[in-house]
Amino acid sequence: MLYNFIETVREEWNLALKQKMIIIVIFVIPLLTNILLGFELSQNQIKNIPMAVFDQDNSSLSRMIVQQFVENETFDVKYYPGSSIEMEKLFNKSLVRTGMIIPKGFGKDVVELKSPTILMIYDGSHMPVTSAAKSRASEILLTLKTGILIKLLKAKLNVPDYVAENMAQAVKFSSRTLYNPTRSFKNFLNPGLGAAIVQSGIALMAAAAIRRESEREKLKRAGYVAGKVIFYGMLGTISLVVSILIQSMLFGIPFRSNMTDAVILSACLGVSVAAAGILISSLVKDSRIATVIAAVIFVPSTVMAGYTWPVMAMPGPYQTAANFLPFYHYADNLRDIYLKGLSIKYLYDDVLWFCLFTLTAAAIAVFSLKIEHKLKDKPTVRAGEHDVSG
Repeated sequence: MLYNFIETVREEWNLALKQKMIIIVIFVIPLLTNILLGFELSQNQIKNIPMAVFDQDNSSLSRMIVQQFVENETFDVKYYPGSSIEMEKLFNKSLVRTGMIIPKGFGKDVVELKSPTILMIYDGSHMPVTSAAKSRASEILLTLKTGILIKLLKAKLNVPDYVAENMAQAVKFSSRTLYNPTRSFKNFLNPGLGAAIVQSGIALMAAAAIRRESEREKLKRAGYVAGKVIFYGMLGTISLVVSILIQSMLFGIPFRSNMTDAVILSACLGVSVAAAGILISSLVKDSRIATVIAAVIFVPSTVMAGYTWPVMAMPGPYQTAANFLPFYHYADNLRDIYLKGLSIKYLYDDVLWFCLFTLTAAAIAVFSLKIEHKLKDKPTVRAGEHDVSG
C-alpha cells in the first residue's frame, strides 16, 4: 500500500507540473482572488452612502441635524429634494440609499415638547448598506436627541448642567464590541471567502482525479485512493495557509492565534474536501459530470455552511444538513482563530469530525472502485453459449 501511495503522489505531482491546470485552480486563482478581495474591502466599513434630505422646517435646529449627517463619513448628502415625491424618484432610480425627512415646524415643536418625528428612509434592496446606514444614523440621532433634551431641561427648569444631564439620561447604556470593534467587513468576510475559493479548487480537481483508462490496474488499491486524497489535500492546505498569510500580512486582518493552529485546521479541511472529491470521482465515471457535481456541492457551501448567514437563523433541515459540510466545521472556527485567538485545543470535536469524514469518504471510494473493478473483470456469457464443464 505504501508503494502505491508514494507512486500515486509522484504521478499526480508530475501531472500537475505538466498540465498546470491543477496549480492554476488550487493556487493561482485563490491567490488572485484573495488579493482582489483584500483591495475590494480595504475600506473596512461602508462609507459615502448617497443620501437625500428633505428639510421642510429649515430652522437652526433642523440645519444643525442635517449638518451632522453631512460631516459624517458614512453618509454622502448629495440631494435636497423639494418634496417627498422627488425623494421617492431618487430611491426608485437608486441614486440614493438613505433619506431623511424633517417635518415643517420641527424646531418649534421641539421647544414646545411636542415630540416631533424625523423620518429616516432606507433602501431595503441592499441590506449591507441599509444595516450600516441605520446603525450610524441611530447613533447620530440618539446623541442629538440627548443633547437637545439636556438643553430643554436646563431652559425649562433652570437647573445646572449635571442635573439636566442626569434627568435626560435617567438610565445609561454602554456597549462594547469584542474582537472586531471597528465592525470591519474585511475582518468578518475575507477569511472565509478566501478559504471558500481554495475549497472549490480542491473539490473540482479531486473530482476529476481518477483516470480510469490510464490507471485501470491501480483502481482497486487503497494506496491509490490514499495517495490522491493526500496529494490534493496537501496542495489545498498550502493554498489555504498562503491565503491566511496574504490576508494577515498584506491586508492587516488581525491574526491573534498561533499559525500552527490555523495550519492544523486548514489541513483538516483540505484533506476532507479532497476525500469528498475523490469519492465523487469514484462514483461518477464521467470526469466532466463529476466536476459539475462537485461544483454544485462545494461552490455554494459558503452560504449553506452559515458563514455569511448564520446557521442558527436557518430552518431545522438546513441546520442538520450544514453539519455534513466540511466548510461548516472550518469557516467560523477560522474566523475565531483570526479574531479571538482561539486555540486548536478547543476544536477537538471538529477535528474528530474531519477525521471521521475523511476516513469514511476514502473508504467508500476504495469500496466503490473495487466493486467497479470486479464488475469489469467478471466474465460474461454470450447468448447461445452454455457451460460444458464437468
